[in-house]
Amino acid sequence: MDLMFDGIAAFVEQWQGDSEIILVDDGSKDGSDVLFRNHAIYQRLQKEHRIVLLQQQNTGKGGALKLGAANATNDFILTLDADMATSPVQLMQWLALKQTFRLDEVLIGSRELTQSVIHEALIRKWIGNLFNYLIRTAVDLPFRDTQCGFKLYPSFIAKDVFAQLNTLGWSHDVEILIRVRKLGYSVTEMPVHWTAVKGSKIKVLRDSWVMFWEVVKIRQLTQKK
Repeated sequence: MDLMFDGIAAFVEQWQGDSEIILVDDGSKDGSDVLFRNHAIYQRLQKEHRIVLLQQQNTGKGGALKLGAANATNDFILTLDADMATSPVQLMQWLALKQTFRLDEVLIGSRELTQSVIHEALIRKWIGNLFNYLIRTAVDLPFRDTQCGFKLYPSFIAKDVFAQLNTLGWSHDVEILIRVRKLGYSVTEMPVHWTAVKGSKIKVLRDSWVMFWEVVKIRQLTQKK
């Protein structure tokens, strides 16, 4: 939790524009909401009206992001994982590369680009690569990494595609990217600094198969439309 709030604090200090931080507690039962509200950084940002905690019954990662996107009010929405595998400060590096963020383009973090700096166990990387290959085989997505949680959307695009989201589990990214492309918007893979965080909730081998079957369902769903 300290890692998450340290990442948020570093971003708030460095980002020159307006910002809002939305935390989504997706039905946790370990008292996380109390720990969030008692954290010094949360309390400071709350006094500045820069952070909010939303709560709902457990739906899955996609469901948590769906709620967050629905409540966002600024021009762009950055989604990222609470474990801070990629720090929100990465956004400044993206801005330096792009010069400006376009309203017709979604930027997605890719751990497979040569410019990316990745720290993870080799077995996890192999399994991740296999899953990405299966995705590219099963659905018409050309991206080398669909599952990195660090993504930047123009707000109106995010609100549109997340409102239609049916896949509320780990594979929501696949459905989101299919919908973005069907709407005719550009999707660009961007380099990231990414570190596998100890204690992450995702279990690579087990959840990869769960995600694969979710992708099969997504394919069936999108082919009907």
